[in-house]
Amino acid sequence: MKIEHIHVISDNQALIRIEGLTCPVTLLHVTDSHMNVTDAQEGLKVLVDSIAAYSFDPLNTINHFERALAYANELSVDGVLLTGDMINGATANNLEYLHSRLQSLNAPNLYTPGNHDWEYPGEPWGESTRQAQYGKFNRLTRGNPACQAVEIGGINVVAVDNSTYQVSPHQLAFVRTELQRGLPTLFLYHIPLYVPSLLKDVLRDWGSPIMMAAEGWEATHMEKWQVGPPSDSTLNFCQLLRENPYGNIIGSFCGHIHCSHKDALGEDCYQYVTQAGFAGGYRMIRLLPLDD
Repeated sequence: MKIEHIHVISDNQALIRIEGLTCPVTLLHVTDSHMNVTDAQEGLKVLVDSIAAYSFDPLNTINHFERALAYANELSVDGVLLTGDMINGATANNLEYLHSRLQSLNAPNLYTPGNHDWEYPGEPWGESTRQAQYGKFNRLTRGNPACQAVEIGGINVVAVDNSTYQVSPHQLAFVRTELQRGLPTLFLYHIPLYVPSLLKDVLRDWGSPIMMAAEGWEATHMEKWQVGPPSDSTLNFCQLLRENPYGNIIGSFCGHIHCSHKDALGEDCYQYVTQAGFAGGYRMIRLLPLDD
């Protein structure tokens, strides 16, 4: 499968031409909106902890998100892709708001959680909290927050939750099964895979290499961010995307670091990091037949 990534001088566009695609497919990618509409429904302490923990302007974040959804409907896109940190905390109001707004879309959506989606005010960040909150995301993720897939216009869009900087053996097996279908495949995940050219900007903005399977971590920073060494399945997932053994990975889209970036993961496969939604960021993805 021949794939051509067309360079566009813009932080919010991606044009990819794909051999065998029969008609154009347009997708809107939104990430890191960091919305918070938590109220006192779950108790005053939850509300106070929620307000204290998050400094994003609630009106601006919601306005940017609403504009993105309206834009998707206005352009009649074929799908909307969301790669995590859409909300700050798995509170009842946050989840209900996100669910209700996604119901307003005229196109299918695919959403994979980020580390801020499943955290809960007053609870320690980590795998135990993720597992405690995970079930709340079933109705947003086709019943499986860990990994899911949907076919849009002949494109297989696969979402993998890597919000703890790891990919499990179960997720890796799911990915391999989806790739074996042979369809042109696009990946969604929250945390970018380590790319050397991205390291300088990430260190400048965050002080730590907050990418999956990143090099350059200091032990004290790993403890602060609660990032463990990459598991074998995590490394195998990264290798799979870089080597593209089935030849049908057309690209991957993610967020987490709040800036826009594009770089090759391997032959014919690019990783696109999209600017944060709370700052008005989005990316329009246009997939075109190669012979257009």
